[in-house]
Amino acid sequence: MTASTAPARPESEAAATSPWVERLRRVGRALALPAGSVVLAFLIGAVLIALAGGDPLASYEALACGGFGISCFGGETPALQISNTIEFITPLLMAGLAVGVAFRAGLFNIGVQGQLILGAIFATIVGLRLASLPGVILIPLLMLAGVVGGALWAGIVGVLKAFTGAHEVVTTIMLNYVAYNLLNYLLINGPMQAPNSSQISLPVGQNAQLPTLIPQEGLFFGQPGGAYHASIGIFIALAAAGVYAFLMRRTALGYEIRAVGQSQRAARYAGISVRRTIIVTMLISGAFAGLTGGLMIAGGSLHYLYADLKFDTTGFDAIAVSLLGQNVAIGVVLSAILFGALHAGGLVMQSDVQISSHIVEILQAVILFSLAANFLRSLKLRLPSLGREPAKPDGMEAAQAALQAEVGSTAAAEGDGRA
Repeated sequence: MTASTAPARPESEAAATSPWVERLRRVGRALALPAGSVVLAFLIGAVLIALAGGDPLASYEALACGGFGISCFGGETPALQISNTIEFITPLLMAGLAVGVAFRAGLFNIGVQGQLILGAIFATIVGLRLASLPGVILIPLLMLAGVVGGALWAGIVGVLKAFTGAHEVVTTIMLNYVAYNLLNYLLINGPMQAPNSSQISLPVGQNAQLPTLIPQEGLFFGQPGGAYHASIGIFIALAAAGVYAFLMRRTALGYEIRAVGQSQRAARYAGISVRRTIIVTMLISGAFAGLTGGLMIAGGSLHYLYADLKFDTTGFDAIAVSLLGQNVAIGVVLSAILFGALHAGGLVMQSDVQISSHIVEILQAVILFSLAANFLRSLKLRLPSLGREPAKPDGMEAAQAALQAEVGSTAAAEGDGRA
């Protein structure tokens, strides 16, 4: 008797089930919406530039020069343009992580700007009061102070949300204004105003300043070293992105944050404390935002607190950064690079081709609008038809559905790793 053998699967079918093919499909699906939003924004921007009498190609060439140091035709130094972009990327990346971790828990933290300001205040106080300490001690203390300031400010929101149900959008907006007025109090004839100055503090000492990527003495690429302000803060921001990724995908707390973001009801049935998770998530979000403020003081070009920080838009730009990055670490990094390049490139575009740098704000708005439109579409699919009560699934069924989806994604990721 001869043993029967199963027919071999076609090579195309085997390739279709390959882990690498499936991984590429997932990546393609994840990139489709952000990439489409960016392309749409640049197309609309080109139309607006043409209607204003400008040359879209020359404008975007100048934008690329200012953002990435390529195709420069106005006498710019490419290395200096890259340095300026890095200076923009650092706070955008940190603030984007702050927004992203809250989004993963289903929380809309639009108070990053206020938390950033509190972090900057705490960092400045430590930098001035402990100026005699060596840098290896003072800089970590300054960063820790920024983390504490931002976490405390966001923690208020988390406690109110967890115990009273106060919506985080309302409370974060209110606390933003409290932070703005606290900043005014400290710097406008207040206890932190520098002598013989207006609306600024004293700069933190040299020991509290992060080293720059390029030494400040001598000439580099035809420019004095002091013209390059990008600091090693970019590496701190990238390390924070790594911590964010590890937290979200490799820790029990990250699982709880994602579970609460998917369904609070299901998370409760799974034994997760929703109140505790909300508070901890807001503390982490505020810590990232406060560290942003610390980096702006220790690693920026000014090294002092100023009243006009309340007009800074980093905290609000971070919402677009996080949404475009799909609230995942690598996505937020790439999104921060794009937005940092747009900010830096807009200045060069205005000087080289006389196109207002406000076109950058239009590009950001179109990107955000495209992402929001997709969000509203997905929300509409979840809403019941008009006049019909939504289905109310049993609690255990909801928990099983959420946990089954989570287990399935985790198993797929582990399978890819073994492959």
